[in-house]
Amino acid sequence: MQQQLLFNVLFFFMMPAFWFGIGRTLVDHHLRVKRERSLYDSAINPKHTELRTFLWGTIGLGIVGSVLSFAFGIEVSYAWIFAYEAIVALMLVIPGAMFPFAGMGILMLLILLLGNNFYTHILNGNLSLTLQNTMPVGMNFLELLTVMLILQYLFLKFNRKSVNSPVLSKNIRGNQVASYLFNKFTIFPLVFLVPGQLFVANSPFWPMFRLFGSKVSILVVPFLIGYRFKFVSDMSADILKRLANATGWLAWLSLGLTIDAFLWKNLWFEVLAIIVLLLAYGMVLYHYHRVDKRASAKQVEQAVDGIRILAVKPNTPASKMNLQTGDLILEVNGQAVRNEEQLYRALQSSPAFCHLKIKNRNGQLELKDAAIYEGAPHEIGIVTFPKEKTGATK
Repeated sequence: MQQQLLFNVLFFFMMPAFWFGIGRTLVDHHLRVKRERSLYDSAINPKHTELRTFLWGTIGLGIVGSVLSFAFGIEVSYAWIFAYEAIVALMLVIPGAMFPFAGMGILMLLILLLGNNFYTHILNGNLSLTLQNTMPVGMNFLELLTVMLILQYLFLKFNRKSVNSPVLSKNIRGNQVASYLFNKFTIFPLVFLVPGQLFVANSPFWPMFRLFGSKVSILVVPFLIGYRFKFVSDMSADILKRLANATGWLAWLSLGLTIDAFLWKNLWFEVLAIIVLLLAYGMVLYHYHRVDKRASAKQVEQAVDGIRILAVKPNTPASKMNLQTGDLILEVNGQAVRNEEQLYRALQSSPAFCHLKIKNRNGQLELKDAAIYEGAPHEIGIVTFPKEKTGATK
C-alpha cells in the first residue's frame, strides 16, 4: 500500500510539466533581473518573486483544488491526461504561448467529439501503456472547468498587486512611457479518480479500487494556471482585481451549466456548454484588454516638471511612505527637483530624514516623510526613468 501511495504522488513529478515550470520560472527571473539592471542599474526586486509565486501556488492551489475535485468526484481519462500534459509542456517551452484554459477546453471538446477514436498506444513490450479507458462524460469536464475557474480567481486575487516591472518605449511625441508586465504562472497538483488502468501488463503495484462497482485509480496530476499581460496604463492592480471578480462569476456560470448537464445528460449540451464557457472567458479577457487600452491616457510618462516614479522597491523608505507608481515628485527637503541629480543632491541635504512634496495620479498634492537608510542618503527606493543612453526600448 505504501508503494502504491508513493507511486500516485510521484506521478506528479514524473510528468515534465512541473520541471519545465521550474525551469521557465528560473529563466523568467533571470531575464527580468537582467533587463531591470540594464535599464535602472539595479533590480527593482532582486528576490525570486517568480519562484515564490510558483511554489505558493503549487501548495495552496493544489490543496484547494484537490479538495474541490474530490468533492465533485471528477473522473478524467488517461487519454486526456497525457494529451493535456503534452500541451502544458509546449506552453512552458514556447515563449508567449501561455493559454492554459483555452488549451484545456479545446482538448476537452476533441475528446468529447472524437470519443474512443482518440485512443492510441504509446509503449509496446512487457510494459504496455495504453490510453484507452472509459471516456469521461462532459459533466466531468464541466466540473473540472468550474474548479479551474475558482482556482484562477484565487490566483489573480492573491497576485493582483505584484505588477511592478516596467518596460520602456516611446510615445508618438517621443517621450519615454512605461508599460507593466504581469507574468505569473504555477504548476499545481490535482487529485483525480481515473477509470480503468494505465499499465495493462506486469503492473501489480498500480493502485486500484472499486467505486460503485467500477475500477478506478487515484492520480496526482500537474495542472497549469498562468497569465502574461502587458498593461499600458497604471491601473494594473485595479484591472486584475476586476478580472478576478469576473472570473469568479464565470465559475458560477460554469457551476450552473454543470448542474444543467447533470439533469440533461446530453452530449451536445455538454459540448455547447464548454464552447459557451470558452467564448465567455475569451470575451472577459478581451474586455479588460480594451479597458486597459482605453485607460492609456493614464500611462506613466516621463515628466519635465518633476520626477515621475516608475516603480517602488519593496521594504524601502519609499514603500513605507506609500509612494505609488505614477506619482510625481515635485520637491525634496524643500528643494524643487526636475532630474535625478537634483533629487540625490536634495536627499543628501538631510542625511537622516527626507520630506517629499508629490502630486499623485489624481492631481492632488501630498506631503510625505520618512527616515533614510543609514549610510545611503541617496537611496529611498524609487525607480525613475533612465537617461536615453541606458537603452530604453523604442
